[in-house]
Amino acid sequence: MKKLSTKQNLMYSILSGVLLALAFPPMPLPLLAFAGLVPILFIFSGEENPRFKYLYVYLTFFIYHTGTSWWISSWAEKTDPFLLYSGLAFDLGHPLFFLFPFWLFFLFKKKMGSKFALTTFPFIFLTFEWLHSLGDLGYPWLVIGNTQISNVFWIQFIDITGIWGSSFLILIVNILILKLTQEFIAHPNKKALDFLMKNKKASYFLLGIVLILFLPYFYSFTVLKKYDYKENLKQSKNMTIGLVQPNINPWEKWSGDPLGQIFYHMKIADSLLAQQGNIDLLVWSETAIPFVNMKLNSLEDPGFISNWINSTNVNLITGIAEFEFIPRNNKSPRWSKNFPGDTALHYMTYNAAVLLEPRKNYNTMDKPQVYRKSKLTPFGELFPFKDIFPWLAEKLLWGVGISNWNVGPGADVLSFKLKNNKVKVGNIICIESIHSDFVRHYVLKGANIFTVITNDGWYDHTVGPRQHYLLSCIRAIENRRYIARVGNTGLSGFISPLGTSLEELPQYEVIARAKTLPLVEDVTFYSKYGDKLPHLAGWFTLAVFSFIFSKRFIGKRD
Repeated sequence: MKKLSTKQNLMYSILSGVLLALAFPPMPLPLLAFAGLVPILFIFSGEENPRFKYLYVYLTFFIYHTGTSWWISSWAEKTDPFLLYSGLAFDLGHPLFFLFPFWLFFLFKKKMGSKFALTTFPFIFLTFEWLHSLGDLGYPWLVIGNTQISNVFWIQFIDITGIWGSSFLILIVNILILKLTQEFIAHPNKKALDFLMKNKKASYFLLGIVLILFLPYFYSFTVLKKYDYKENLKQSKNMTIGLVQPNINPWEKWSGDPLGQIFYHMKIADSLLAQQGNIDLLVWSETAIPFVNMKLNSLEDPGFISNWINSTNVNLITGIAEFEFIPRNNKSPRWSKNFPGDTALHYMTYNAAVLLEPRKNYNTMDKPQVYRKSKLTPFGELFPFKDIFPWLAEKLLWGVGISNWNVGPGADVLSFKLKNNKVKVGNIICIESIHSDFVRHYVLKGANIFTVITNDGWYDHTVGPRQHYLLSCIRAIENRRYIARVGNTGLSGFISPLGTSLEELPQYEVIARAKTLPLVEDVTFYSKYGDKLPHLAGWFTLAVFSFIFSKRFIGKRD
């Protein structure tokens, strides 16, 4: 292949970034992802890599990241400098992560040749995506498989593979298109149809592309009827859930009147209950109950809220800033805080959700069920590796609200009895909804329905809330659960196990809506077995890496 010029390399790297960004939701162009990596890989498909190879990779993924996630800086009128500058730093820093899989690709290419490296690239990149979803810096928002959520009838098979299966097939198609392109370049003067008829390699590449693009649709036919909403209502146990979207300005939330905000939620809910009776569960958004007082926020006595629950006779799941009192001693956690006025007490804070049930005596004997958020937003809610760099953690934390939350113990369900049914709710808080393996553990603990509570109001009138909503749709498919999702300012709505919206509430409006959702007991292959596909890709990549270095070591000894 003729060596490309620097200008051509720049053009191809930019093209890859643009194609990937245009394929990402809410853009309605998911098929572009199947060719999105072809231009950047084409630069490296020859036997020699160009100079500045990492610059081209960085440029591609800077465009991909920034083109899809520009909204993280929050360009709203009242955005504070911390969120703005941290978002810009993220735009510059996050693309550096994508250099790692290409470093491994270049290594494989150097040791085993270009053809072998391209063949192994889907395994390398899938391994990277999975590793990038783990730990304090885990950020699987830009997993390439996520591009296909609007290609809803193609992506249904992820109840077997998780979103990783979508990524893997996209990566394979990119390699097949690249190899097909190379065959055409090697035979420039032949007509396309005649070439495909006579060139077996090209025919196989094209056949592989066609099969991957169309076979998943046949799988969809097997699940469309099984998870049809109307059919499920006839056959399954169900419950009616009411969502309360208060549309409170997030920048004023923590400095406003907390009691007034709670009464405001009650007023909206009362209006919904007056219009539509027989609601089994109300859901309020993330930290709908901000800090009121230690008695309420430590859940020792929910007081007037539990009285209201008793009067309405409806269960409530709401976000709350939870405070946990702990004795002050040598074993007190490092990140506990001094309680003002009592030197014998420390407390911890959690971004939590609480289930309040009618007919409970919370101020005397009963203890509310609480779920504490376990996947925290890096830098916004938790400084990554703060135990290793405590001096940085104390300086580089967002100052809006409480911000320095503590980590909960993991996915757990909130359960209550409803008539003859046992309802087990997997309540997912905000960014937890982007983590496949985390969410599936709710199902393993018996969750037969999901709720998602969030506050995306920081990203006013950007695509961020829509992307976040669509990632919840992916979790619905993987686990085959109905989801009731409520955001402070939206997007709120009801999602089917097929990843489609049964109903969406308009954003930036004060609104409440109720819908009856089936309770599903099925456990999908993915829910049961988890990330087996990226594990296999990782073991394969490690085996190749080990082989290369053992060969190098043996060669040196010889």
